[in-house]
Amino acid sequence: MIFRKTRPDRPQSSRHDMASSVNAAPAGSEPSYLGADTIIEGNITCEGEIHIDCELRGTVSAVTCLVDVNGQVQGSISAQYVLVRGRVIGPIMAQQLTISKGGHVEGNVVHQGISIEQGAFLMGSVTQQMNHAIVEPKPIFTEQFTDVEEPAMLPSLPSKE
Repeated sequence: MIFRKTRPDRPQSSRHDMASSVNAAPAGSEPSYLGADTIIEGNITCEGEIHIDCELRGTVSAVTCLVDVNGQVQGSISAQYVLVRGRVIGPIMAQQLTISKGGHVEGNVVHQGISIEQGAFLMGSVTQQMNHAIVEPKPIFTEQFTDVEEPAMLPSLPSKE
């Protein structure tokens, strides 16, 4: 990949491993899984991590929400960490939002940090909310980016005074 180097002291792991292990639920807590053969209508509140691989019509409130490849959410998602590999139609509010390649989001997004992979789809407004009172999000990828050149400074626009 361009502009990406890994630190030699860390073993390389697959993207799936990194994404799924980042937002680990509190110790002793197992993630909640909603399987592909399930259709849910209603609201879900999870105090840990939830993996949605089903069709869900309603709202989701969790610490970590993963909408997997077969997952379809029609409603709002509010979580500290959201990873979309499937389809979300509705607003998302997250500290850290990642839309993976093949992920599809139609709705307004409010975030503190966002990552959109090439091949992902996002339609809606994107608003960065800087609220320092909220705990800083955990990094999704443990790889370090180095040797990235800073973009050249653009000339400022003339004032209309």
